[in-house]
Amino acid sequence: MKDPRVSSALKAVELRQDPAPLIIGERLNAQGSKKAKECVLNGNFEELVKIARDQVDDGAHCLDVCVATTERSDELEFMKKLVKSLSLEIEAPLVIDSTEPKVVASALEQIPGKPIINSINLEGDGSRFHSLAPLMVQYGVPAIAMCIGPKGMAKTPQEKLETAELLVETGKKYGLQEQHFIFDVLTFTLATGEAEFLDAGKNTLEGISLVKKRFPNSFTTLGLSNISFGLAPRARKILNAVFLYHAVKAGLDTVIINPKDVIPYTEIDEKERSVAEDLIFNKHPNALAEFIAYFEATKGTAQLAAKKIEVDPSWPAGKRSNFRIVNRLRDGIERDVVSAISEKISGKHGISEKDGMAVIDATKGDHASCCNQDAK
Repeated sequence: MKDPRVSSALKAVELRQDPAPLIIGERLNAQGSKKAKECVLNGNFEELVKIARDQVDDGAHCLDVCVATTERSDELEFMKKLVKSLSLEIEAPLVIDSTEPKVVASALEQIPGKPIINSINLEGDGSRFHSLAPLMVQYGVPAIAMCIGPKGMAKTPQEKLETAELLVETGKKYGLQEQHFIFDVLTFTLATGEAEFLDAGKNTLEGISLVKKRFPNSFTTLGLSNISFGLAPRARKILNAVFLYHAVKAGLDTVIINPKDVIPYTEIDEKERSVAEDLIFNKHPNALAEFIAYFEATKGTAQLAAKKIEVDPSWPAGKRSNFRIVNRLRDGIERDVVSAISEKISGKHGISEKDGMAVIDATKGDHASCCNQDAK
C-alpha cells in the first residue's frame, strides 16, 4: 500500500517519514502559545504567517492551526482568513485544530490541498466523531484520533488499544480505513508525582506499540510537551527529547512540537538521559525528586553554556556562517553566507567548499534523525 500523503497547494508530504517522525509545528495554536494568542486577539495575520514560516524553516513538515480564544467570537471567520493566507504563502500542509465542526468544515473548503483534522474522539455520545467523519470521507483527509472513549481518556496500554479499536470500528460505518487514523494514545505529565500517573510514560510507549501492531496501516502522534507539563524549561526540553526518542522506537510516526526545541538524543548529556529515563520508566520511587533536583543543581551551568553560543561579529564571514550552521543559529545566516561567498571570490578568508558541504551534510538532517538514532 502506498503511504498516504497530506498536502498544501505547493507541496505533498508523506505521513510516514524516513527517518521518523513527521514534525507538526505547534506554535500557531492560540490555546498553547502566548504569542499566537496575542496575534489572534490583535488580528495580526502578518505575524501569524511569519510564525508559520519560522516553523517550516526550523524543520516542521506540517503546521497545527488553532485560533480559538475566549476573547473572540469569530473563530470561523478568522480561521477561514488565516488558512487562506497560509495556503498562499506557506508550503507546509496544515492541521486544522478546532473543537467546532463548523470551523473545520469551513477551513476544509478554503484549503487547496489535503490537510489533517485535529481531532476526533468518541467522548460522551460520540457526536464530535459523527460530525467530522463525513468530512473526512468527503475530502479524503486523515484525522488525529484521540484515544478518548465513552468512559473517558484511556490511561492504561490496554485501554488505549481498546479505544483505538472502537474508533476504527466506528469509522468503518462511514467508509473510513486504518490509514485515515492518526492515533494519539495520550500522555500525561510526569510532574505531579501522583500514583495514578507514575507509569504514564511507560503506558504511552506501550500503547503506541500495541496500536501500531494492531493497526499497521494507521499512524500515531503525540502532543509531546504534555509529558513534561509543570517542570522547569530546561528540564522540559530534555525530558521531551528523551521521551520522543523512545516514542519513535515504539512506533511513533508524527509528533506535535515546537521544531526549534528538538534536541538530538546523542547530543544530550549522559546523566541527563539517565535521570530522564529513570522518570519515564518509573525505575525507582525517587525518580521525580532526583530529576527535579538534578536540573535545579545544574541550572546555572546550563545558563552559562547557553550564553556562550553567540557569534562574534569580528569573525570573518566564513567562520560566522560555519558557526551558525553548527549551532543552528538561523538569524543572520543568509547574510553571512552571502558575505562568505563574496570573500571567497575575492580571495579573503575563504572556507573550502569541501569543508562547508561536510558541515551542511552533517547537520541538515538533525531534526529527523534526532529521535531516530538506534531506533531501527
